[in-house]
Amino acid sequence: MSQTSTKHTLLLLAALLFTSSLAGAIWFVRFAYTGSIVFIFLLWNLFLAWLPVLFALLARRHRASRLGRWVWGGLWLLFFPNAPYLLTDLLHLGQIGHVPLWYDLIMLLTFALAGLFLGFASLFWLQDLVTKTWNQLTGWLFVLVVLGLSSFGVYIGRFLRWNSWDLLLNPTVLLRDLADHLLVRSQFVETAAVTLLLTAVFIGSYFIIFALPPQLARVEQ
Repeated sequence: MSQTSTKHTLLLLAALLFTSSLAGAIWFVRFAYTGSIVFIFLLWNLFLAWLPVLFALLARRHRASRLGRWVWGGLWLLFFPNAPYLLTDLLHLGQIGHVPLWYDLIMLLTFALAGLFLGFASLFWLQDLVTKTWNQLTGWLFVLVVLGLSSFGVYIGRFLRWNSWDLLLNPTVLLRDLADHLLVRSQFVETAAVTLLLTAVFIGSYFIIFALPPQLARVEQ
C-alpha cells in the first residue's frame, strides 16, 4: 500500500476503534449501575464484527500470496455477516431493569453503528482489492453479491440461530435445516422478504457512504 493509503487505513481503524470503545464503555456504565450482564452478548457480537476487518487487512497485505488472499478473503466472507448482524440486536430494546429506555436505545444504536461501520470498512478494502485485481465493474458486482449474501447470513443468524463457524463445523445439518425451512411457503416468503429488505438497506447505506467527498470515502484506482 502507498503511504497515503496507509494513512487512510490507520485513520479509519482509529475511528472504528473509537466507536467500538464507546459502545463498550456505554455497556460498562450500564453494568456498573445495575450489576446485570444481561446485554453482555453485545460485546461478543462486537468482537465477531471485528473479525472481517482483521481478515480484510490480511487479504490486502502487500506481501500476501494469491492463495493467501483467497484464504483470508474466504474467511472474511464467512464472518462478514457478523458485522451488520449487530443491527438486529435492536430487537432487544425494551424496559429491562432499572435503566431508562433512552439509555438502552443509545447503547444498542452505538453497537449497531459500530457493527455496520466495521462491516463497510472491511467491504471497502476488499472492493478496492477486487477492483485493482480485475476492474471497477467487477468491484461493484462484488459489493452487490456480498451484501446480498450477508443479508441472507444475517437472517440465518437472527432467526435460525446458526453461527458463521457452523458452515465449517456442521455443514450438513445447517444445509438440511435451510432446505427444510425454505420448502415451507410461509417461511420462504419471510426469508425472501427479510433478505431483500436488508439487502436494500445495506446497498443504500453503502452507496451513501461511497458518495461522500473523495477525501472521506474513495476506492483508489
